Amino acid sequence: MEPDNRYPQVYTVGGIPNLTHYPNAPMYPVMVPTLKKRRRDWQKVCTVVILILTFIALASLALGVVCLLKLQNQLDKIKQGQEDEGQQAKLTGPVEITKPPKIAAHLTGMNFMRNSRTLVWEAIKGHAFTKGVHYKDKGLIIDEAGHFFIYSKVFFRGQECKSDMLLEQTVFKRTDRYPKDLTLMVTRSNTYCAVNSREWSKSSFQAGIFKLFKGEHIYVNVSNPDLVNFDESNTFFGLHKL
Repeated sequence: MEPDNRYPQVYTVGGIPNLTHYPNAPMYPVMVPTLKKRRRDWQKVCTVVILILTFIALASLALGVVCLLKLQNQLDKIKQGQEDEGQQAKLTGPVEITKPPKIAAHLTGMNFMRNSRTLVWEAIKGHAFTKGVHYKDKGLIIDEAGHFFIYSKVFFRGQECKSDMLLEQTVFKRTDRYPKDLTLMVTRSNTYCAVNSREWSKSSFQAGIFKLFKGEHIYVNVSNPDLVNFDESNTFFGLHKL
């Protein structure tokens, strides 16, 4: 009987089989524990994050210190400038603040001219004055254009009361811009008669704001100049620039 060569013979030496002649056994993957490796990776990530945050905090602190130093430097410069200005003020004295002169006028009653309804005014004595405008030809001449508050008060009185008597007061403006004088303000009223009394009195007051130009002339006319009380506290006329 011939030997079967498909299966080689196995010989042992010293009772230890020669395993190299056996077919290789199937290999399976070896399971390596990874829990410790993951922990180490997380520790590294946390360390890097902590270092980054620490660096940001230190950088912010350094930036804040720089800003504080700059502010302190600016405050020192401001204090130094104030001290220099104070010393300069002591040397030169206080600075005088000059205000532009106020344009105004207040005229008080004086009299009237015959055959004229235009009132004549006092511009110097008593409460009367002019500043920035001047009195001429029974009225005020504007020296500087602008918006003006104009007022006028006339006090009428008489010894005989007539119910049909009409009292009128008118403020006019004469200007080269128009061929005739313009009416700025006018008041009209009837006399008031008390019972069993012949004497009477009536106050007429008006005021308004108007734009006036240089050279324009403002004056007052009344319907009955002979009935006007020219006391300076009762009859007056004036203006002031706004």
